[in-house]
Amino acid sequence: MSKLNYLNVGCGSKWHRDWTNIDLNPSSPEVIACDLSRSIPFEDNRFQAVYLSQVLEHFPKNDAPRLIGECRRVLQPEGIIRIVVPDLEDIAKNYLRFLDMNVNDPSEQSRANYDWMLLELYDQTVRNAGGGEMAEFLRRKLVVNERFVLDRIGLVGREIRDGCLRELGGQRQLSIKEKLYGSMRHGKWIKEALCVLRSLPARIVLTRKQKECLKIGEFRLSGEIHYWMYDRYSLARLLENCRFRDVKIKTPFDSDIPEWNKYELDVKNGQINDPTSLFVEARK
Repeated sequence: MSKLNYLNVGCGSKWHRDWTNIDLNPSSPEVIACDLSRSIPFEDNRFQAVYLSQVLEHFPKNDAPRLIGECRRVLQPEGIIRIVVPDLEDIAKNYLRFLDMNVNDPSEQSRANYDWMLLELYDQTVRNAGGGEMAEFLRRKLVVNERFVLDRIGLVGREIRDGCLRELGGQRQLSIKEKLYGSMRHGKWIKEALCVLRSLPARIVLTRKQKECLKIGEFRLSGEIHYWMYDRYSLARLLENCRFRDVKIKTPFDSDIPEWNKYELDVKNGQINDPTSLFVEARK
C-alpha cells in the first residue's frame, strides 16, 4: 500500500506505516531521521495533514513559531494540523484543587495527588537526568494514588509502571549486551559512539565540576526537557499568529483527518495514549 499524504512530526514510538514519520532518533526503520530544530525536509504544499504529538513543548517558546511555520509550509491549502500537548489548564486546575483539599481536609490520597500534580507541572522542566522524579515516583513499590496517576498518564505511563513493577519483582532485565544489540538494530549505537568520541577530549581535561555541568547540559539538550507549556488560549493564539484558521479543540477520538481512529495514534486498543493532554486542530 502506498503512503498516505500525511506527516507525523517527532513521532517517537507512535507511528503508522501508512504515514510519513519523522523523528530525531528513529525508533524503527519506518521512521525518517530528521532534526526539527532546522527544518522539515519536504517541499511546499506536500501533505494533507500534519500531526505533532508531545513535540511542541520540547521547543523554546521563541522557536515554536518557526516549527509551526514549517508545518504550515509543507501543508496543502485547506490541510489540517493536529497538535497534542500537555494541557497547562488541566494541570493548574488539578494542582489548585488538591492544594485546597490538603489545606482544608488532608488525606494520604490527596497528599499523594498533590505531589503528583507538582511533578506534572515542573518535573520535566527542571530535571537533570532521564525520567526525573516522575520515574522515581513510578518506581515505588506502593503508589497510594496509583489509579489516579495511571488515569492521568495513559497507555505509555502504564507501560512504564508495569516495567517498574517487573523490576521490583526481580524479573530478569536485559543485559548490557542485549541492550546494545537492541540499539544496534536501529543504528543508534553509531550516533551514541560518535557522541562519546567527540566529547572525550573535553572530558579528559575538565574538572569534576565541569564534567558534571557538561553531563547536565548534554541531557538538557537531548530532547527530553519541556521548554514551554500551552493551554487552549495560548495554543490557539500561536496557530492564528502563524496564519492558521478554524482552530478547534478536539478529543483523542475526534478529528477532521479522514479515518483518524484507524491509525491508532492517540488511542490504541481503546486506551488513550495521553488522556489529560490538549488536542487542537486548525486549517491552513
